[in-house]
Amino acid sequence: MVDHRLLWRSSIRFLFCFHKTASQTMRKSPAKRLTKPFGSMMRSISLVMLICLITPLMANAAFTASVNRTVIASHETLELTLRTDVNNSDAPDLSPLEWSFDVLGTRQQSQTSIINGKREYSRDWVITLVPKQQGNVVIPPIKLGDQQSEPITIEVRDKASDDSGSDTSPLFIKAEVSSESIYVQQELIFTLQILFRVQLYDDNRLSALSIDDTLIQQLGETQKFDTIIDGIRYRGFELKYSIHPQAVGEMVIPALTFTGVAAEPRDPFGSIFSNGGKPVIARSPEIRVEVKPKPDNYPVKETWLPARNLTIQETWSQPLNTLKVGDAITRTITVKADGLSAAQLPPILMPQPEGVNSYPDKSGTEDRESLNGIQGQRTDSIAMIPTQSGTITLPEVEYSWFDTTRGETRISTLPATTIHVAADPNARTQTPPLSIATPAESEEHKATECPESVVVSNESNNTSIRLWQVLTALFALLWLVTLGIWRFKSSSGKQTNSPEKIDAKNPPSQNQAQEAAAFVHLETACQQKNARQALNELQNWSRFYLQNEKLASLSDCLNQLGSSKLKASCNALEGSLYSAEPSVTDIHALLNTLLEDCRRIRNEKTEKGNDQELGNLYPG
Repeated sequence: MVDHRLLWRSSIRFLFCFHKTASQTMRKSPAKRLTKPFGSMMRSISLVMLICLITPLMANAAFTASVNRTVIASHETLELTLRTDVNNSDAPDLSPLEWSFDVLGTRQQSQTSIINGKREYSRDWVITLVPKQQGNVVIPPIKLGDQQSEPITIEVRDKASDDSGSDTSPLFIKAEVSSESIYVQQELIFTLQILFRVQLYDDNRLSALSIDDTLIQQLGETQKFDTIIDGIRYRGFELKYSIHPQAVGEMVIPALTFTGVAAEPRDPFGSIFSNGGKPVIARSPEIRVEVKPKPDNYPVKETWLPARNLTIQETWSQPLNTLKVGDAITRTITVKADGLSAAQLPPILMPQPEGVNSYPDKSGTEDRESLNGIQGQRTDSIAMIPTQSGTITLPEVEYSWFDTTRGETRISTLPATTIHVAADPNARTQTPPLSIATPAESEEHKATECPESVVVSNESNNTSIRLWQVLTALFALLWLVTLGIWRFKSSSGKQTNSPEKIDAKNPPSQNQAQEAAAFVHLETACQQKNARQALNELQNWSRFYLQNEKLASLSDCLNQLGSSKLKASCNALEGSLYSAEPSVTDIHALLNTLLEDCRRIRNEKTEKGNDQELGNLYPG
């Protein structure tokens, strides 16, 4: 192959020598006056030819751009090569490429050769590009110092020209959802499969899945598998995500980008001399899902719970047929919901029957992940102490939810439980007969029976009765003190900031009792540093505090509460839970701030209520 640059330079040297020789000959010739017109013409011709040869040489030394192909598929990469003959430290400005392309990598290579004693130098920048859109895409001019390359137009198609109707490219992504139409807060399973038939190195990356107004959680670890498509064996990765939309409308699952480095089979030394292989890329299709509001016939006062299945069961700490007055027994109720996270399940409110003292015990939540989705589990316990013997009936416990499979509202129920409480035998033997405890009857016994013996017996009985009453009062007082200490430690330790004032003449309403129980659950979640549960307990407490069961999301509750500081704490907690990047937020401090704000809100309402009561007592 002829080296045009060498030919041009040889021609330039020849014309330069010819021009110089002609000038010297004309000056030395005795007939220079006769040959002067001819010599001038020859010098002009040689000068014109010299300029014509220098111009293409200067153009050849300019900064150039070239691509390895001009027609590609949307999932394929493109190599742009920038070349210069100037040996300096300048680098091209690649920022104009970012508008239409993703830059996967850049590598440099230089070459120096000596031909016929002349040194030739070239320097290349090879940039791997992926187009961001289909159609005709222009590679803009690239600048290197004072030089600039020419623009290049490429055609980006949906598939390569040699592709059939099926996906047979070396690398592609499949994406599917469990349903194209769901209800708000219903679980959606998003499955992503990355298929490849080329050798990939370990430097592979997948862009993070991020959707506004949703809760996203990956299900399990990334699975590896093999499959055959159109007679071609593919290896693949499979990822599954659980998505809970929090807003009604159209939800768009964006295209995810997978980038990797594929080995080049034609270069056996690629891993040593070619930066590990060729960059490859694939994108998943964009998916749109309709998110419907909850049905109008769903009970307004019930928490919206769209699930595939929901079960409720109870356990007792001891058999019910051996229960006596004063025995402590714990009732534990567990709710399991397929398709809901534990944070979505509201607390179980167990009514308190007559003849039983009840105290909230520990509660807990747990999420169990599987390839079929999330199963949320919530456990609530209550300690019960019978105060009287006989038959005690615990009313049934109902849990309303929406069956997404059948498309109807259902109620899971625990049937009513009957407990037979026996009297305490020890208390009966220690208690003397009531007939000798009254002074009137003692006086009658003095007149009809032996006075002396009756008086002695009555004094001894009165003494024993007083002693028993004193001991009973003392033990009851100690028991109440112990119970108060236990309740004090089980709570946040700061109950004095939000005292619950109960008037014996005006007992609290059911909503007030539910609000108090919900706030205890909120305090427990904050103390356990469980941010996810704390946010859910905050939403549940807000419904009772605001007496508005129509609040379907945490954002609605925060807007109604009207505390910017509380909203900032919740946003920070949600960011730490659902951010794709690791968070350095102090969750414990945020939970303390959240709890203090809620206490302040409750105190403000209590103070307003007290002011109203004083106004009624002392009207102006």
